[in-house]
Amino acid sequence: MASKIAAEVLAANQKLRGVHSKESIKKILEKEAIKQMQAQGAYPEPRIAHTAEREPVDRADPSNLPYLHKNPAV
Repeated sequence: MASKIAAEVLAANQKLRGVHSKESIKKILEKEAIKQMQAQGAYPEPRIAHTAEREPVDRADPSNLPYLHKNPAV
């Protein structure tokens, strides 16, 4: 099955034909098929980052005013 698909891929893509042979495409397809079979149904959980403030933020501090952080080129 992989050799048939590899032949179709090489026939359809001329640039790929200049770099890979039928055997190399076949190996790539077989590796990807094995990887897909092993990972089927397995979805990695998202990583959630938590940050902790070292000091409480003083909202009344004048250096936190929004106009101080604007881009002057705009």
